[in-house]
Amino acid sequence: MTSCGSQSVDNDTTFKASFPDTTKTWAGRETRQDFHFTRNIENKLQLSTLTNGTNYTEIRIWRLSGSYDPQSLNTLRQLSPDKWSLRTIEFYQTKSDSIIADYTTLIRDGFIDSLNLDRYWNMPSQSELTDGDKYGCMDGNNVLIELANSTTYKLKWYRCPNINKTKDSVFLLVSELTSKLNAITENK
Repeated sequence: MTSCGSQSVDNDTTFKASFPDTTKTWAGRETRQDFHFTRNIENKLQLSTLTNGTNYTEIRIWRLSGSYDPQSLNTLRQLSPDKWSLRTIEFYQTKSDSIIADYTTLIRDGFIDSLNLDRYWNMPSQSELTDGDKYGCMDGNNVLIELANSTTYKLKWYRCPNINKTKDSVFLLVSELTSKLNAITENK
């Protein structure tokens, strides 16, 4: 399997980075392309990388489109064992001063529990699905999900989850996650 990043090793624990195979399929190549695109945006937005892990759990949900702006990034960050925040950044991909919104909200534990975040750690990326290349659309968005904690980094990618949610439960879960995060950000 060819990955988009590298692994690092801590003195006590081996850090595990998990990337879908980005060499064999259309979905894999799209995953690689969006991974590198988000690294550029990450630098532009002066965000630290998740690929080497974080002290607590952090999940980034990138919603990307090649045909329209703005793009968005939601970051769920565990601040302590029972405290979470949601940071939302909306940006234009082509403008140099691209940030149009950047705000952070504290999240209730009950809401985090309702997201059932553990399932996203084990969910397959689109390129890992049987016939994953058949799920697409013409003018939709890509959702790239990064999950990290102190021992693990995982990358997931999905094309048009709202359109494909009736075709595979993986897309339904991604669509539900983005909808729930939208509900919080719309109240801002």
